Amino acid sequence: MHNRKNLRLNNFEYNSAGAYFITLVCHHRSHFFGQIVAGKLIPTLLGSNVIRSWKQLSSRYDRISTDSFTLMPNHLHGILWLHPGSDRTLANIINFYKAGITREAGIKVWQRGYYDRVIRNENELNNIRKYIEENPLRWESDRLYLA
Repeated sequence: MHNRKNLRLNNFEYNSAGAYFITLVCHHRSHFFGQIVAGKLIPTLLGSNVIRSWKQLSSRYDRISTDSFTLMPNHLHGILWLHPGSDRTLANIINFYKAGITREAGIKVWQRGYYDRVIRNENELNNIRKYIEENPLRWESDRLYLA
């Protein structure tokens, strides 16, 4: 069994209030969610369900909200806010989200784990928002791009 690198910050409480930049990648980087045409995603049915489910996160869980978000053919980027008093951890929210999409699709949709970054200040937040919004325009140079 491979030892996986711990991608989380040591001694950080992932139920702490604040903003988190999240990236979820498809199993085998498969293009399940659609295709980029002229800098915009044309979603598949599964892609449309992923978008709908992401938008519903803030109504499903108390004291969380969503921010910038983009869906790509084989991954998504989004910002989640945990607000004071949230009884959920970031891992809990992401695991329930991924499980719901997988259950609905009836196939293995996601690669194991996810990537996150704790957003530490307003400047970083604005840079990440810009990155997310411009991501479809850079699709062919994206490290997750597979022709």
